[in-house]
This record gives sequence, C-alpha cells and structure tokens, in this order.
Amino acid sequence: MTRTSVSALFAAAVIAGAGTAHASPIAPDEGPPRPVVPGVHLVDQNQKQAALENMLNELNLGWANGGAAGTAIGAAIGLGVGCLSMFPGSLAGCMIGLPTGAVTGALIGIANGNPKAQKAIEDYVNTP
Repeated sequence: MTRTSVSALFAAAVIAGAGTAHASPIAPDEGPPRPVVPGVHLVDQNQKQAALENMLNELNLGWANGGAAGTAIGAAIGLGVGCLSMFPGSLAGCMIGLPTGAVTGALIGIANGNPKAQKAIEDYVNTP
C-alpha cells in the first residue's frame, strides 16, 4: 500500500469512528448502597445520552453545511504554507502543515456551517 492510500484509510477510520459513540445506561442498583468514592460521581445516563445525541447531530449538520469544504481548503492552505515555509526541509513542513490545516479547516468549517455546534459540545461536556 502506498502512503496516500494508508493515510486515506486512516482518515476514513477516524471520521467513521466518531459516529459510533454511545453511552449505555447503568444497571439499576440492587443491594446495599455503594460507598462514596472521592472524585467519582454517578452519571445520569439519560441526560448524558441526550446531550451526546444532540452534540453528534449538531456536529453532523455543521459537517454537512461546511465542514468538508473547510477541511479541504484548510488542508490545501496548510500544505502550501507548510511546504513553502520550511523550504530546505519542505517534506517535513508538508507533513506538519497538511494535518494541521485540515483539522483547523474542519473546526472552522463546522463552526461556520452550524453555529449551534459549539454550544452542543459545551452542553455535553457540562452534563453530569
């Protein structure tokens, strides 16, 4: 396999893997109460699952409305800037610039495609 095909397969696996997250509910408590452990808190699975689904839906809308285009544009800009800015070692600059530009472009594209995506992420992180 060439490096390009391995990179494409890896990128596809990362993108596909993000859509498979699921929070399963906790089994009902039976028996004596559990001891309190410092730093550990019980999670309300229904609220957390609802927040997860909302976040994934908002990110999906942002991706559909501008994330892919932002990724492509960011990757092209990152590749160009990385290759040109480190001219003697341009291969190293290209390898650093391409993924950096792609991730930055994806984040900007999703945020511009759906302004509610950032709020959904914050809600998910802050849901107990």
